Amino acid sequence: MLGRVIVVGIVAALSSACECEPKGAPQSSEPPAGFDEVMKEHAELSIVARNALIRGELPLAQHSMRKLAFFMEHVPFPEQGKEYARITKGLAAEVREAGDMEDACMAFSRLSRACGQCHHALDRGPPIKLEPPAEGEDIRMHMRRHYWAIERMWEALLSDSPAAFQVAAGVLAESPLHGDQRPDSDNPPGITRLEYEVHDLAFAAAVEGTVAEDEYVPKPGEPVEEEPTTLGQAEIFGRLLFACDRCHALVDVKPALTSERSRGGVP
Repeated sequence: MLGRVIVVGIVAALSSACECEPKGAPQSSEPPAGFDEVMKEHAELSIVARNALIRGELPLAQHSMRKLAFFMEHVPFPEQGKEYARITKGLAAEVREAGDMEDACMAFSRLSRACGQCHHALDRGPPIKLEPPAEGEDIRMHMRRHYWAIERMWEALLSDSPAAFQVAAGVLAESPLHGDQRPDSDNPPGITRLEYEVHDLAFAAAVEGTVAEDEYVPKPGEPVEEEPTTLGQAEIFGRLLFACDRCHALVDVKPALTSERSRGGVP
């Protein structure tokens, strides 16, 4: 039932809250030769980088960003996307040159947001998958919903859709792993605290789209002063990626992620 409700919510959010229109004058010609093929390569390389960050494989993520930057340098962009291409090249370099996992996660999240702005400007970009998340109350099912939500939040950044990001974050917020445990009652140390951190970040994203240290988070339905922005959501997403990596490292688990977009949210 939760899955059906969330899917309906995403559909409603996309149809009512995201008033995305192409920016600038419409293109009068086809994209440059090879552009679509390079965009497909970008998508696959970005998925590899995202999954590598979740798995704690920083060298693989950085290698993927090196290849992405190479492709960007050798294919011209449509006029409306040239400035965004410059920005994304710089952010890919930040991931590639990051000294630690936290910096890489934050740079990758900002890169994903810049990609979404470019997709918006070109009236292109990937669709948001609408298959429902896995149901069930054991930890394996909760982890499947976590991964489903992370993918949907990322797709929302790539589609420049703050409303869809909020809906996907709601799935993550409703699937806490810590149960009734206190933040300091875990074994090995730090696991439950990280689980709380992920849940709190997701809750903040679901209700307002921004978060800061020691900031009051309104309850669902409470009025907020500002509408959520993709900038605030990108910050949350970067922090979520880093929290996932730290948690997986503590339990010594590398989730079996793939680069296929159609795997249905099953890690």
